[in-house]
Amino acid sequence: MEMNKIINEECIEGLKQLEENSVDLCITSPPYNVGIEYDDWDDNLQIVDYLGFAKEWLTEVYRVLKPDGRIGVNIPYEVNMKKLGGHNRVLIQAEYHQIMKEIGYGFAGIVDLREKAPQTKLSAWGSWLSASAPYMHNPKECILLGYKDQWKKLERGESYYDGSPESKKEFIEFVSGRWKYFAETRGMTDANFSLDIPNKAIKFMTYKNDLVLDPFMGSGTTAVACVNLDRRYIGFEISKEYTEIANKRVDKVWSKKLTTEKASQFWK
Repeated sequence: MEMNKIINEECIEGLKQLEENSVDLCITSPPYNVGIEYDDWDDNLQIVDYLGFAKEWLTEVYRVLKPDGRIGVNIPYEVNMKKLGGHNRVLIQAEYHQIMKEIGYGFAGIVDLREKAPQTKLSAWGSWLSASAPYMHNPKECILLGYKDQWKKLERGESYYDGSPESKKEFIEFVSGRWKYFAETRGMTDANFSLDIPNKAIKFMTYKNDLVLDPFMGSGTTAVACVNLDRRYIGFEISKEYTEIANKRVDKVWSKKLTTEKASQFWK
């Protein structure tokens, strides 16, 4: 399959077209199953169906990762799934960890994401003096890190880090397991991936020209990060509308990058 493409296709069918042992990093944020009204995806599945889907796409990703390939899955710690009925809170981070363990992924750690401007849903304050069912909402998210056969890279490539104080400071943040990020608020699609997240993951876990996969490309954020950081990318998006939005966005980034490189060469 041709690289540096965002393809309008359901992710599992798309993943089946990729070669085994071909991907260096998968960084993605899958649907959370919390009732978002996507145009081409039911985000309100029964829990057994949702977790079955998660296992299916994670299994395909495992197949296409290189032996030293890595994965980062951005998910909330917990969610409220409407179709469960009754007590419908799910510790989704634990469910994903168990699925990944069953497939064969090694566990490389968990990143605690710290949104710089968090939005918290509050209980109804009118009943706080005698609350019979207080609503506790934790909006925090994380990234589960894993690997296929081994975490250590078999070959060293060209790193993002250049020895500057700024890059050292970034690396210290990465290994701390606490990453700050700004939420994406432009509303390009119904759920937008913060550019900070793939930026940090790609810097931390890949080398120049490595192949990065995102099975849920959405508005193309992972591809934008790859273009800016000189990584190759491949991704899938089930929505035709979102795919068009993503490709237009990435084309603008490519155009700006090529213009900047030409200008840089001219002034040398």
